[in-house]
Amino acid sequence: MADPEIDWSFFSMARYLLTADPADRSVLPGAAWDGFLARLAEAGRLITTDDCVPVAAVDRASAFRGLLQLLYFGMERTLGSADPARPVFSRPWPMHLFDYGAGNPDAVYRTVALRDDVTYRISGTLGNAAFFSFEFFDGTTQAGSLLPADLRPDLAGRFEILLGPKERDGHWLEIVPGTSYLLSREFFSDWAIAQPAGLRIESLDDPAGAWPVMSADRVARELEALGSWLVETVRVFAGAQARGIARFANQWDPQVSRPAGDLPAIQHAYWDLQPGECLLLEAPAPAAGYWGIQLANSLWNTLDYANRQTSLNRGQAHVDPDGMIRAVVAHTDPGVSNWLDTLGHQQGSVHMRVLRPPAPGAPLRPRPERSLAETRDDWMKGWDEEEQASPAPSGPGAPTARVLPLASLDAALPASTARVTPAQRRRELDERLRQVTRLQRG
Repeated sequence: MADPEIDWSFFSMARYLLTADPADRSVLPGAAWDGFLARLAEAGRLITTDDCVPVAAVDRASAFRGLLQLLYFGMERTLGSADPARPVFSRPWPMHLFDYGAGNPDAVYRTVALRDDVTYRISGTLGNAAFFSFEFFDGTTQAGSLLPADLRPDLAGRFEILLGPKERDGHWLEIVPGTSYLLSREFFSDWAIAQPAGLRIESLDDPAGAWPVMSADRVARELEALGSWLVETVRVFAGAQARGIARFANQWDPQVSRPAGDLPAIQHAYWDLQPGECLLLEAPAPAAGYWGIQLANSLWNTLDYANRQTSLNRGQAHVDPDGMIRAVVAHTDPGVSNWLDTLGHQQGSVHMRVLRPPAPGAPLRPRPERSLAETRDDWMKGWDEEEQASPAPSGPGAPTARVLPLASLDAALPASTARVTPAQRRRELDERLRQVTRLQRG
């Protein structure tokens, strides 16, 4: 059987590593390390030779720092992967420091490596997230998902669920063959009172083969996985940014990611601003339990949201009396509450997530399926492929964007616009850092 393919999704690395030979006692050749260094150099060349990263000083520096962030992130997904036979949930991702794919600043993400020949018990207590999900992956392919109702929690939020290849007594679901990874998502609108779930996972039986911890084949595969993933990740996200700037500079892309399904939908916009310019974003406040907006750089690394205001959500943003959100993307603080700080980047991307409210009267009950295969929603398929250009967004509910001279911003904003002083901004930033630090403790 051919080795699994390594692509831009870090989930593919977990599956690839599961094929390592734990009994390999050969001496690791130096060529394995040299090959990794060659892939790392290739990723760096993509940044400097493609048109995806502008030559502006901050943007170029941010891209190379983003490559270091990706390197760290990938190392945690390879060298830091726990034994699937003795699994543990990862710590929450510190996305303001080490990010991948424009991770959500309002989120607590945790991961755990799995095997498809093992039965697992996942238990714990749900927190107060506005959105929570378990999502399973076979490489890049989504292999099922679970929402809180599917976990059948009691009134205190406690739950227990069994996942594996053969039916067990209790609340059991059949895992999809090939599953190698679990991702948990929790989105919070109020960081100050956020209570992440307490999660535990344990293996109920032994896998058919041992987990390779230290063999030549395992380490060679770690080097191959990390190097190949880095190149593909830079290619995919930098390519998405370059296409976005070419087609939708300073406007919204009308195409929506994940327009249907369990996960919040995402809409993207792209800025290309000179000094003294700003981008005014306007959208009707979503009628949803959760929404959030954030900025990312040319590699789709989330901009530092702990020390700067590069994101806003339902609980943080000011909504005008007419029901509109007006946010200002700018290099310098315009003194409005809804400022999104570019950190000096000439170009970047805007990501707005919206959780669709349930249909009126829809019961919140577990889905009846006994197999995770029935819950699959392969929303990642084809995401990295270049799409055809779409017409500009239109309609009364569509978000809009327009470039303005910063000196003309006040005239374009309503009188109801919330303002802040430099002292107020500093207090708000201090509070952001405290709240993010608390969330990242898990």
